Amino acid sequence: MTRVKIDFTSKIVQEKESETFHKTGQGELIENGDVTRVSYLEDDKVPVKLLIKENDVIIKRGNTNDDYSQLHFTVGQKKDCRYVASGYQMDLKSSTKLIKFFPKIDGSKQLQIEYDLFSGLYLVGSYTVTLIFT
Repeated sequence: MTRVKIDFTSKIVQEKESETFHKTGQGELIENGDVTRVSYLEDDKVPVKLLIKENDVIIKRGNTNDDYSQLHFTVGQKKDCRYVASGYQMDLKSSTKLIKFFPKIDGSKQLQIEYDLFSGLYLVGSYTVTLIFT
């Protein structure tokens, strides 16, 4: 297990509008062969866990049955995703265009995911997520 600094950026494009979120924090990184696990607390209170494999990533955010999200990304495939807020569930599908996980020159690692999120046939938005682990 390695302690890491987390630098998280998410850009959301919905119709003709876009918004970018940026967060930082402390976390842990565990590498075991081709599998990387990362965990951290978002805003010092919300647990986030990532399972990273080649062209396949699962992100779980939250820790209760009433408030959490689970997103699954596989390049070129649609995957089931779920958001639960205040006990209400929304089932979604991700369509992943790109997953890049690579070491940077400064010794940190970067994960980039580009995907579209759908509710039925309706496009919720297009997302680009970048996580840097230092």
